[in-house]
Amino acid sequence: MNAVELVQQAMQKAEAIRPKVGGFPYLAECLRQAGVLKNVWTLPCAQSSFWTVKGAIAVTDVPLITGAYEVPPFDETALIKALRIDQAGETTLGEFLRAAWEAGVTYYVVDFTQRTVTYHGAFGESYTEAYPEVNIE
Repeated sequence: MNAVELVQQAMQKAEAIRPKVGGFPYLAECLRQAGVLKNVWTLPCAQSSFWTVKGAIAVTDVPLITGAYEVPPFDETALIKALRIDQAGETTLGEFLRAAWEAGVTYYVVDFTQRTVTYHGAFGESYTEAYPEVNIE
């Protein structure tokens, strides 16, 4: 199995078992158990990179913007609001990515070993949030 297959299989497993509300820790645990070490989302291009025990992969999605734009200022309060709405199952991934971008997030890093997500702004600002450990079969 190569790195692409590893990530795809873990995501398929997570999709089958994760609850609509509070589902991210289940996705994260499926990826961790499969051998994914880190995931980095880069905004606004909506590129996701995964570092795994089988190698690294990049996945592109539809960019949030095209052309030249000023990066929004980092707004921790707006970011936390976007996180809580997403954690409540009230947004799609695309809606969450847009809200994070509008809160000034230029990239975020999911560390599957530490069970943290760190959101970064353009000028060194950051906000880190831990997510709970979950048990899956």
